[in-house]
Amino acid sequence: MSQHKYASNVVKKYLEYCNTAERELLIEEIIGQTEENDNLLSMMKDQFANYVAQKILERCSDKQREVLINRIRVHCNALKKYTYGKHIVAWFEQLYGEGE
Repeated sequence: MSQHKYASNVVKKYLEYCNTAERELLIEEIIGQTEENDNLLSMMKDQFANYVAQKILERCSDKQREVLINRIRVHCNALKKYTYGKHIVAWFEQLYGEGE
């Protein structure tokens, strides 16, 4: 749903206003259990879902943030090739001062 123009706004609001348990469950579903899960990568490259990915990074737990940062770090070079992936890379580099 995060890849749909209007549904992405709903998902962002849900992440903002849901309780902690619900938020962590949704983020865990997006992150997946393995690094091979490409949901997050697909979202970061998408026109609308990249904003949901940014909201996830704002609202996630410290443990989840560590996993997300490691996944983004791995995909930074690939994300730079996509118009909307560049938003995530810029945000990531600004926050963590890492450029590759």
